[in-house]
Amino acid sequence: MDFGKICLNCLNPTMYQGTCTCCGAKKNVKQPSFLALPAGTILKGRYLIGKTLGNGGFGITYLGLDLQSEKKVAIKEYMPVNVATRATGQIKVSVAKCYEDKFQYGVSRFYDEAKTLHTFSEHPNIVKVYKFFYENNTAYMVMEYLPGNDFRKYLRQKKTVSFSELLPIILPVMDALEFIHENNLIHRDISPDNIYMGDTVKLIDFGAARYAYAYQSNSLTIIMKEGYAPEEQYRSHGRQGPWTDIYALAATMYVSLTATMIPKAPDRLLGDQLIDIRKMVPGLPESAGAAIMKALALRAENRYQSVPFFRDALMGMERQNTFQPMQIRSYRLYGIQGFYSGKSLSADSDLCIGRSAEYCSLIYPNNMPQISRVHCIIRIDRKRNMVIVQDCNSTYGTWVNGYRLAPGMEASLENGDFISLGTQQKFQLEF
Repeated sequence: MDFGKICLNCLNPTMYQGTCTCCGAKKNVKQPSFLALPAGTILKGRYLIGKTLGNGGFGITYLGLDLQSEKKVAIKEYMPVNVATRATGQIKVSVAKCYEDKFQYGVSRFYDEAKTLHTFSEHPNIVKVYKFFYENNTAYMVMEYLPGNDFRKYLRQKKTVSFSELLPIILPVMDALEFIHENNLIHRDISPDNIYMGDTVKLIDFGAARYAYAYQSNSLTIIMKEGYAPEEQYRSHGRQGPWTDIYALAATMYVSLTATMIPKAPDRLLGDQLIDIRKMVPGLPESAGAAIMKALALRAENRYQSVPFFRDALMGMERQNTFQPMQIRSYRLYGIQGFYSGKSLSADSDLCIGRSAEYCSLIYPNNMPQISRVHCIIRIDRKRNMVIVQDCNSTYGTWVNGYRLAPGMEASLENGDFISLGTQQKFQLEF
């Protein structure tokens, strides 16, 4: 490959006499953000960085070129604004000491998300993740490059779509969601800009809410798209599940059919003024209208609990809706303060935590203050489908969301709960 001919903007070998004959860019490409990697940077000795494709609150996405296969890719870098920075001319990410725990917590979740998505790469309606790695004091995921429009840009041009136009877009998204829900993952950010429209419809940009890095008063900073997020996403410990994505998907359908944004969920709780879609879209099949409105129910228990129920109702084949919580098969602990800060641990059986190498599977050093020899046990109660933490008569206590358990006491845990050992060691639970 002749590097002299590669345009660092579009990464095509079309540079001629200092100007790209394909995109018109000059030889020296300047990124729109000072936080972005300079065009021309090579990651892992293999991936050439081109222009910036997107820049959000938690990451930067670049056009990349795989120098081995000579194919274009998209590369997402974990770069949370207000926490991380990059000095001019440098490629290594810098983090102030006071934000180090927050950054490490976020980067570990980003990496785990990439690892999970990599296992889904064979699904035709989910964006493929090829590689994921740490470099430059942060993490990256290398994904398939999807040129073309997302559904949001399509709606900007069309304003609205008919139900018959919508189905070929929504049904593949439903297939993707059904697949990830079966694998105990929630997207949490369904909206028109995360639906790619090309030769194949694909669901992209997973996990915007999953690697939030800020935590204050034992609660996570809440990240969502207003109008698409259900009320449980506005609560730091709201119980989320397939029904969460179903609400967002129904909101996407409502907006695309009516060109009208849905009121924010907290506003709807104060006084629901959402207009029934059947009054706004003449000719919409009754079954479809009823299904969309049910999927937009304020309370999670009043929505469809799984994608197959929603899909059947949308197509006029509604069956009895029953509450079907996801079966808890495993959980993950994210260290956000103390000895295990920035680390993550997955478990599918009893996890004993303390200083004793004989009895514990998550072990602290012997000189660690406030940690008992056997401090607490975390386990999955499969009969009740819940995660349990039990204090083991620890000296400094086991705390859940800021409340200390009585010695020997056990408590059930919700997705997103905070578990502290004493006052200096803190984890967040996710399942």
